Amino acid sequence: MPINAPRRLVGRKQVVWFGCEPPADARKAFEDREFLIGPCKDEDLRTPAFLSGVSAVVFQQSADKPNQLAQSLRDHAARLLNYDCQVILRPGSRQLSDAPVILENVLENLRLPRTGFADKSPEKPGLQKAVEAIPPLPHVAFFPEAVSWQLIANIVADNPPGPAPNLALTPTVDDVVKTLDPDAELLIRRAFWDCSDVHLVAMEGGRSGVRVYRAYAELSGGLHAQWPQPHFVKIGTRSKILAEYEMYEQQVDPYIPFHLGPHLIRERCCLGANEGVLVGDFVEESESLRDCASQGRAAMAIACLFDRTLLGWHRRWEEVQTPLSRGLTPRFPRRHRISDGRFSRARALGATRNLDELRMLFELCNSVPVLVGPIHGDLHAANVRVRATDAIVIDFCAHQDFPLVYDAASLEASLLVEGFADDKRDIGEWLGSVAQLYEDPIMDGTFPHPNPKDRSCWFHACVRQIRRYARQWECADNQYAGALAVALLTKAVKDKSAPEPEASRRAAAYVLAERVLVSTFGSPAAAAVAAK
Repeated sequence: MPINAPRRLVGRKQVVWFGCEPPADARKAFEDREFLIGPCKDEDLRTPAFLSGVSAVVFQQSADKPNQLAQSLRDHAARLLNYDCQVILRPGSRQLSDAPVILENVLENLRLPRTGFADKSPEKPGLQKAVEAIPPLPHVAFFPEAVSWQLIANIVADNPPGPAPNLALTPTVDDVVKTLDPDAELLIRRAFWDCSDVHLVAMEGGRSGVRVYRAYAELSGGLHAQWPQPHFVKIGTRSKILAEYEMYEQQVDPYIPFHLGPHLIRERCCLGANEGVLVGDFVEESESLRDCASQGRAAMAIACLFDRTLLGWHRRWEEVQTPLSRGLTPRFPRRHRISDGRFSRARALGATRNLDELRMLFELCNSVPVLVGPIHGDLHAANVRVRATDAIVIDFCAHQDFPLVYDAASLEASLLVEGFADDKRDIGEWLGSVAQLYEDPIMDGTFPHPNPKDRSCWFHACVRQIRRYARQWECADNQYAGALAVALLTKAVKDKSAPEPEASRRAAAYVLAERVLVSTFGSPAAAAVAAK
């Protein structure tokens, strides 16, 4: 079911007490709300068919053996959350209500989402907010003895679980990734509970550790056909999946035109104990901007990208008095970030300064005001899909308020490093074919057009167009130069094990970033202008 949306009743109407009979007042509270109540044993909580009918499991701390509950949580809590069962912790006496330290430590060690404890909880509500602020389900909830069973029953009734996992479904995965881990497979069975088959095809993902698949599902029932449109599926840590889900809800759907961004299928998105799953519409019949650009077909897509796709974000800009050199400081690589091998290769291609020296030049990019607003934050060429003339943006994990010029700079740096994947020229020849784009001044538009037979001609065309938009977002000279240098250096330090010739192109990005910084801020005249 949707992670944050109200849940609908789907027949999982059991609430069970682990290892004991439910108290009379608890039984009445839940039975008044049409729940089936009873005890359960250890083997019940290990039986998939039993868990498929359970809404919540209550673990009641014994006044005689208060530490015994810790082992029960170690044995069962994660599995229950993966089945979308609420886990309710209840002290056995008022004295134990004020000392849930042991339980909290157990849950912290298990890295399980929890509420009702102190501020250490990763989803934040403190003890006093145990009822008021409920984090996304499923989670472990501690309710002090003072909280009535009536209130607890209301919470369970108002937040029923999603559909039980389809235990007959066995997801298949292509040859790139042989198997899913058991927890991820269970989440897929929950997400595609109404399907008879799901086949996952691994896709090239980002660098955040989230696994990305294209999913072909067969519905168990349907109007006229059993094969719905393909989906994209992301499987990752609970925190990353939840963050991206909230990004779609709050920042993507309201601002990105419906046909220029993928949309979540909210009833298939779900969270478990430590992992989560996002399911959305797959952008069919599209190609990455990287492939489109290298074939000379990117002009209309780049125009759509900045004129339509991202316009809803960019038009929320505001002028700030924070210089670009301070605003982009978190993105400027530290000296230890570049490997010795990569730096040696950059020196061989013409670099003369280390990262600390380049940072000193970048700090001279201090003109104000700067246009700041919502940007994609990771606008590399593989995160832009092209369908006809539409530019469709995907992967919103890095979305934030930042200088607008950084989106354009990121896209240019990405095309430089990744757009020449099929180019087999000598690195020196290739570097010479793009070098004039990084000579001072980079934004006056006077650099000559290359010979049409030059294999870098497509890149020149893309850069010209990207910088036309960047020029609109510059409030003062050289702001795009500073942002571009940071984007190039970011590319230069990443992927330390990249194979050739990509490794050399990343080293060349370092060389070009140095040229931009030295030519823009390195001369006495430039330094004097920056000091004004």
